[in-house]
Amino acid sequence: MFSLRGFIKKGLLDAVGKMADYQIILNAGGWYNQNVLLQEDLAEINAAIEKKNTPAPTPEENPDEDKPVTPEEEQENSAE
Repeated sequence: MFSLRGFIKKGLLDAVGKMADYQIILNAGGWYNQNVLLQEDLAEINAAIEKKNTPAPTPEENPDEDKPVTPEEEQENSAE
């Protein structure tokens, strides 16, 4: 059987990353006010938006790691 709640929730979740966040939030709020979506649905939609907006962790970079070693630096390191 068709579920309007499931249909709307899926559409809003699919829109994350394709529509502006504020549009998804306002749209979800409208469906919540019409008693189609529940607070748990809004929490799930909000979590999807936050996940999209969270930057991916980058490995710690050592700026000297990729720097080529000059012959002078090699001599200094071997003298130690």
